[in-house]
Amino acid sequence: MTDAELADMRGGYLTAGGVVFDFGAIVRTYVDGALALETRLTWTPTGPITEQVTGDLPGWTTLIPGQFGGLDLTGLPAGANGLVLTDENGSTALVHNVLNGQLQNMVLNAANGRDIRQDMQVMLTLPNFEAMQRDYSLDRLGAQIGQDLDWGSIQGYGR
Repeated sequence: MTDAELADMRGGYLTAGGVVFDFGAIVRTYVDGALALETRLTWTPTGPITEQVTGDLPGWTTLIPGQFGGLDLTGLPAGANGLVLTDENGSTALVHNVLNGQLQNMVLNAANGRDIRQDMQVMLTLPNFEAMQRDYSLDRLGAQIGQDLDWGSIQGYGR
């Protein structure tokens, strides 16, 4: 992905230690080689923002928790979204849950003959990470030199 595409999918987040980082996730489910459901999560300073896109697959309906086409969807977590297909092959539910501190990509399947693939892409970017590593290395080197000088002065008194 290009930097411009990634910039659209992530937001900044500030930790208690003052370290700023970008976090985003894309959850995808494919059925028979075609994109069926994609959910994007972008974490912003005001909280998470999600966007969901459904593929152009015939016969799919919006997920509603409960009993559906032979599937028990009553135990789904709050905030879970997805699609359900019921046809002559059986029922399949695609569930994405990217809220409440979770990244879940679930398939509940009671159908035959479906080729289902899932993937999840998580992006974590630490701006100025190279500078942070360099500063940490210099701090460690300074601490080691200080310890060596202290040890040398202790040994020097005993001679």
